[in-house]
Amino acid sequence: MNCIAYWAMRKPKPASALQQQRWLQQLATLLHAGIALHPALSLLHLQCSSSLQAYWQPVLTGIEQGQGFAVTLAHQAGFRRSDVQLLAVAERSGQLDLQIQRLAQWQARRIQLKAQVVAAIRYPLAVLLGALAVTTFLLWRVVPGFADLYQSFGAELPWLTLQIMALSTLVQWLTLPCIVLLTVLLLWARHGWRTRAPFRSFLLKVLWHLPLAGGLSKAYWLGLWHRTLHETLRAGLPLLDALTETASLVAESPLSPAQAEIYQAVAQGQRLSDSLTSQATYPSHSAQMIAIGEESGMLVSLLDELAKHFEDALESRCTLLLKLLEPALMAGLGVLVGIIVMALYLPLFELGNAI
Repeated sequence: MNCIAYWAMRKPKPASALQQQRWLQQLATLLHAGIALHPALSLLHLQCSSSLQAYWQPVLTGIEQGQGFAVTLAHQAGFRRSDVQLLAVAERSGQLDLQIQRLAQWQARRIQLKAQVVAAIRYPLAVLLGALAVTTFLLWRVVPGFADLYQSFGAELPWLTLQIMALSTLVQWLTLPCIVLLTVLLLWARHGWRTRAPFRSFLLKVLWHLPLAGGLSKAYWLGLWHRTLHETLRAGLPLLDALTETASLVAESPLSPAQAEIYQAVAQGQRLSDSLTSQATYPSHSAQMIAIGEESGMLVSLLDELAKHFEDALESRCTLLLKLLEPALMAGLGVLVGIIVMALYLPLFELGNAI
């Protein structure tokens, strides 16, 4: 098979979440302006790059063949099944433009929250790695020079200096093996995250129980659960179908084990609030608010309020984490470098006093 045939048969690269959100937002704007679905899709198709045109072409072709919009999106890689089902319900009710607009806004919110979580974890991690790199450089390259200098004097060295020099010797022996081992572990973890769902579930479970990151993880997944349930119920799905779609969205999170029990309890006639009461991963105020919504007939509205509560908590936790960790890490780096410098120059001070 020649190269031309290979590239012709290769599947187009899926659009990213941000590209999907922008496409849906532009489509919603065109539909709201009164343009029919097929002409709107044709206009968007002309504006896309060649790679995105190849990705969106099956949607346009499906509409031309008389298929529904949700049916064509169901075959596109990257679209969630819950989103497709919401669009299918909106098509049947004649509210496709409104649902596309809500879906675009929801995806924008998801992208924003995910970016906040990543930023809250990535920045402190980068500072920590920088601190380790500076410390390793000092112990690997700077301290040995001072060790040779002091050895030529033949004087007795302070205890702190001896400990730093011993640590420097250990670092010189272990730095390269540790770098190789760390690189292998990072590549293995990256491959496992991309290809193995059980590995992702394990890491997310560990993250759920960590002191600082655990609060971010809980706020993110609880906000996503309540937001998904709110959107599916507002679109007109029955409660059991909405719970099924919501469970698929949190299938790899620590909330996943509770989803089957919640579904079974509701299917047997229990109220949703009662089924949440027995789940340790859900806070008590969530069950209380849902119970109020069930009693008052305002379940969808209160789910929206709960989703906003967890989303706001996530934003505030991310902001607080960045404000607290940045000075703490910088102070820790300063103390560590200060100890090393003090240990190196302390013998010189003692020699000066002796003279």
